[in-house]
Amino acid sequence: MDASMATMARDLAGQSGGSSYAALLRDDDSLLRQIFFGVLRHHHPNLANKVDVIYALSQAWCNSNSDQDFDLLNSYLSSLKPEESILVASSFSHMLNLHNLTEEVNASQTERAVRLGEVENPIRTTNKSLLKLTQVNGATPEDVYKALCNQCVELVLTAHPTQALRASLLKKYARVRQELDALHNKRMSNYEKIEAMEAIKSYVQAAWRTDEIRRQRPTPQDEMRGGMAYFNSVIFDTLPVFHRRIDTALANLGQPRLPLTHTLFKFGSWMGGDRDGNPNVTSETTRDVVIIARLEAVNSYFKAIETLMFDLSIWRCSPALKDYAQRVAAQEERDVARVSEERKKRNYADFWVPMPLTEPFRVVLSHMRDRLYTTREVLHQCLVHQGANVKASLEERRAYLDVEELAEPLLLMYESLHATGDESVANARLLDLIRQVRTFGLSMMRLDCRQESTRHAEVVDTITRFLGIGSYMEWDEPKRLEFLVAELRGKRPLLPPGMDAPPDVAEVLATFRVLSELPADSLGAYIISMARTASDVLAVVMLQRECGVKEPLRVVPLFETLDDLKGAEGTMRTLLSNDWYRAHIKGVQECMIGYSDSGKDAGRLAAAWALFEAQEKLVSVAAEYGVRLGLFPGRG
Repeated sequence: MDASMATMARDLAGQSGGSSYAALLRDDDSLLRQIFFGVLRHHHPNLANKVDVIYALSQAWCNSNSDQDFDLLNSYLSSLKPEESILVASSFSHMLNLHNLTEEVNASQTERAVRLGEVENPIRTTNKSLLKLTQVNGATPEDVYKALCNQCVELVLTAHPTQALRASLLKKYARVRQELDALHNKRMSNYEKIEAMEAIKSYVQAAWRTDEIRRQRPTPQDEMRGGMAYFNSVIFDTLPVFHRRIDTALANLGQPRLPLTHTLFKFGSWMGGDRDGNPNVTSETTRDVVIIARLEAVNSYFKAIETLMFDLSIWRCSPALKDYAQRVAAQEERDVARVSEERKKRNYADFWVPMPLTEPFRVVLSHMRDRLYTTREVLHQCLVHQGANVKASLEERRAYLDVEELAEPLLLMYESLHATGDESVANARLLDLIRQVRTFGLSMMRLDCRQESTRHAEVVDTITRFLGIGSYMEWDEPKRLEFLVAELRGKRPLLPPGMDAPPDVAEVLATFRVLSELPADSLGAYIISMARTASDVLAVVMLQRECGVKEPLRVVPLFETLDDLKGAEGTMRTLLSNDWYRAHIKGVQECMIGYSDSGKDAGRLAAAWALFEAQEKLVSVAAEYGVRLGLFPGRG
């Protein structure tokens, strides 16, 4: 390693929280830039010289802001050959990515210093926010606790494949960030500092030698895998940490932990479900991404359960857990040899033979591990065999389908540990897993589906024409409503078997049929883009029923254009004034408000005012009919 970089590593590791964080940022930036230039000179010495000149000219112009320096920079850039320009652009792209890393590390260091009380607090912390509510805003600790127990924020990831960065680069940059964090936060020997620097250099070099551009068009399945990679690396393990900080802040107010049955967050996704204008999102795509998400959840829980099996070697337990363990053990005792052989084939980390009742926690956990493994097998088979009914396949193999089956034994173990005085054990990894199960369920994130309103009208039109009762598309709104409400009130099937349908109509019907075969807890909302009338909503409700969706998705109209926003009040009044529809939604209605398209349609100012007015009127209409309204702000 270069001696100057080794010296910088020692200096970085030696800086304390009281150091200037602006200086720390500059030092990190300088370090990564030196490493990158070293890599560049190693592979492309001539290119490195040109980049060095461009960097110096750019710096000179930034310092002087003179036309002469700008002309020098412009002249030099213009003299580059096309292939040189591409490599120069790539070099600066990598340097900017590395600079972004240093800013992230600096932000992390600043926040850490705030929590340690080493610098003034420029940001709000969980603890100080709750204290402010009670000490400044006049809320009682009980009010704060009750509000948190009743609050749940749903975050929906609506990314598109065109926005996805390459996971190969993201992971390398993440490792660079981890090594920089370690240099700042850990006490290291000189050998460890040098090893950290070598690791940073290896990741920077690997990133430079990796193609920045994805050479194959990403599929919606790729998008979901990329989203899941981010989800697992950032959100899944961070959530219990956040919950613990809430617990600590509540304890400072003299309040208990949040109930284990409650979660502060739920997650949704449009990846693989947003088919509005995207022909690549098909019924098969939706099926695949649901299975992929469930596989990620099962894999995460499988690892956590295996870890708990090593942790929970405790023999004392409550009568309820003992009874549960005895029932599990009785099933395994019927064929001990088969159970042992099966676990051996599965190559578990340990605990192949049936566990003795003297270790009740391990008896229960080994049974959960077996079911998670079976669940994973079933999902893999469904991913390969497109014709398989996912929900039926899980039921047939007694795999996990209902999250309560997973949560029940975890809660039993938690309560048992508290009953026997082992609270510290209960409140460690087991508590984190319970919180994760409550938040992410077996689906990791619920999939929302989105389709344009006219696509559903075309399906209903195909049905009415086939039945010889006219053209739905040619009917006015009152006649459409009369037809849809009559069908929804009735019990006869409407969709005729063997009906010929054009490809677009067949695909919409295939999507609804796929939804009927997927676990209900994997599905969120069915969003209707360009929703204009009450019939747009009722058509989707009817099509779900006709295609066998037993637990229908909540139907969410998306009001996007200026005219749609102005008409939203009338549309929802028509819907909510219908007795059948109010009974169907059970007092809860969600509407989505389109910020992006309304801005394109009317301009930012007019759209902002229309959005404000529409939301006020929607809230008023919902209150008039005693309906709880949820607003989903679709900010693009």
